[in-house]
Amino acid sequence: MKPIYPMTFLACLAAPVHAETWNCTVPYDEVNGGGTVTIEDDRLIFVSNWPHRDPETVQCVRSRARSECMSAGLAVIDNGGASVFVKLYSVSWAEDGVPAAIAVREPSAIFAAQEDGYETQRVFPALGYTFPLTDCASN
Repeated sequence: MKPIYPMTFLACLAAPVHAETWNCTVPYDEVNGGGTVTIEDDRLIFVSNWPHRDPETVQCVRSRARSECMSAGLAVIDNGGASVFVKLYSVSWAEDGVPAAIAVREPSAIFAAQEDGYETQRVFPALGYTFPLTDCASN
């Protein structure tokens, strides 16, 4: 039998705990088309039933009864400006630890190129909608 060294034991204790993964159904609606969502502590994957939409994978941070997730895109526009589109997902968790609903907000902004950087040209309010999660099962 091999001896167990103290540092090996401490390394095992310091290893991350396996996070729970939830798979839920997203009911059909005119905004997201329905589908499935996989929720982990550090990411969310939404797969729409609409074949023209690619799966969305976003990074998350979980804090007790809420997970905040975000993806962002930057595009160059005319005259060297830029536009930023952000998609924020807020997962609310029920008291029994099951994901209950997702609220989505989509703020965006347009920046104009200046000699020494960028200037905010226009900011658009965050469009928002909420959809329930059903048939959630933990892996």
